[in-house]
Amino acid sequence: MKPIIEFQNVSKKYYMGENVLIAANCVNFKIYEGEFISIVGQSGSGKSTCMNIIGCLDVPTEGTYLLDGRDVGAMEDDELAEIRNEKLGFIFQQYNLLPKLTILENVEVPLVYAGVPKAERRRRAKEALARVGLGDKTGHLPTQLSGGQQQRVSIARALAGTPTVILADEPTGALDSKTGREVLKMLQELHREGNTVVLITHDNGIAATADRVIRLDDGKVVYDGPATNPDAFVQANPMLNKEVAE
Repeated sequence: MKPIIEFQNVSKKYYMGENVLIAANCVNFKIYEGEFISIVGQSGSGKSTCMNIIGCLDVPTEGTYLLDGRDVGAMEDDELAEIRNEKLGFIFQQYNLLPKLTILENVEVPLVYAGVPKAERRRRAKEALARVGLGDKTGHLPTQLSGGQQQRVSIARALAGTPTVILADEPTGALDSKTGREVLKMLQELHREGNTVVLITHDNGIAATADRVIRLDDGKVVYDGPATNPDAFVQANPMLNKEVAE
């Protein structure tokens, strides 16, 4: 089976005068269709760098990143924008909803940029909102919804584009613990429906809700395996809460 996402000796370096900051150092991994993966690490570990590369928001300095078999590093800016629209659905910590638009119109926004005809984007937006349990609130403004509901809108916005990969960057960071668990449950449900989900987080407990964990430290992969393997996960996660590991 061909991987959807493949990092081949990916490195990212930032040059500041004579100094070089290595944000990712010879990172290798493969992610296959239908997997639920978490990429975890503390600040400075390289997870945000990898997230930006996966999301076609940045390109490697060295090595190769293949998205559905296409070499992202060889693409021009317009090609990067096109493949982002085609292949990726983004869910961010901040919901990034436009306050003067209804939630239906917010979900339609990326479809407008993708050139989807009005009737088709309206149909897809309604279906996506119904899928996340907000089909009866299409005319509401974001300010009329709770934080958890607003994050559901951002999930619907990602789903409306029928992406190959759902990329969730700290999706529970702005939510209370109860609402955060609800959002994680929704991501798990999307995975069970066959979606490929990549979850970026600094939180070990949240990372452990995925089926597979890739842990980064100092720009390198220090663990890549099942979250259900507590011994190996804890060895690579010395700060991991024992309760989560058990």
